[in-house]
Amino acid sequence: MAIQETLLIEADRASVPGYTLYRKERRQQRRGGVALAVRRGIEHYSVHVPEMQTIEAIAVGIRTERYGEITIASCYHPPNRTVEIQDLEALMAIGPTLIAIGDFNAKALDWNCLTQNNSGAVLKRFLANNNDVHAVGPEEPTYDGQGRSRPDVLDIALLKAIPLQAQLEVVYEGSSDHSPILLTVGEPTPPGGTVTKRRTNWVQFRAEMQRNTALPRIETVDELEAAVMTLETDIHTAEARSTTETVEIFRQDYVGELPHATKLLIRERRSARRRSIRTGDPVDRNALNQLSRRVRAALDEHFNERWRKHTEEINEGAHDRDFWKLQKNPEDAEEANTSHTRRERHRAHKQRKGRGFCRQL
Repeated sequence: MAIQETLLIEADRASVPGYTLYRKERRQQRRGGVALAVRRGIEHYSVHVPEMQTIEAIAVGIRTERYGEITIASCYHPPNRTVEIQDLEALMAIGPTLIAIGDFNAKALDWNCLTQNNSGAVLKRFLANNNDVHAVGPEEPTYDGQGRSRPDVLDIALLKAIPLQAQLEVVYEGSSDHSPILLTVGEPTPPGGTVTKRRTNWVQFRAEMQRNTALPRIETVDELEAAVMTLETDIHTAEARSTTETVEIFRQDYVGELPHATKLLIRERRSARRRSIRTGDPVDRNALNQLSRRVRAALDEHFNERWRKHTEEINEGAHDRDFWKLQKNPEDAEEANTSHTRRERHRAHKQRKGRGFCRQL
């Protein structure tokens, strides 16, 4: 996860459960700041980023089996300064294969912004002179706009020597004036395609480790390094022997994309929440509660309609695996046309699950 404008200072403590957190903040001012949260278990290492005049950044390197090492950078460029070419060059020089993502405040029509500013013009010139770097922006605004500012795309990704398709999409979560963005790198799995799943038998893995791993006597540094390398080899061997791969038919999530009107309603609710927090006015809190109820109703209506269509497709002779998915799902086709609250759906989970199972029989 790449995070910008953390508003932390060096003395602050911060952590994300299940992740290793890397931070870079301003020493005295609670402004700007960037961070990277790397999920534990992902092999990575810290990457040095030089000091830049107009860009704040922190980076790690990720080791991948298929594409080698890729550098990931979380970046923030404040809106009150024009980005400098030298900083873009320094940023792109931190790794031969690089994904730099964050709040660049650099607008240009090329990456779906509504207008162009000075930083966007500088970035366009930089990209024109560096054919191995390109910018990716989402199709929807990442910034809601405040006061006279209009909603626009401020959060983008710069990809250097990435030989894969990349797509940015806006995720409607949180209460910030910036929407989170999700970067997908690689070919998306087409509907009706296949997906490979790996399952590890951990009982067998433990038995393999106990059978093949010896406890050597270590007295020198060289013996320690050799023992570590042997242990890594034993772990990879045991994992390979106890892991099976299966190829399954890939089916898209039936929930689908939210309607445009629902997205606008969510955006309106987020603005109302910020206003309520800022003013503390009971009138603003009441408006927020009303919008929250409208959002829940819109999401429930969308969920129910998509579920109804999904079950109709199953009834028309879809793959047998969908039958087992149906009996596991907490929604039932017969009741999907009725708008339920989340609490009501949870309360009726077992009854609807059983009826859906019996009906398919």
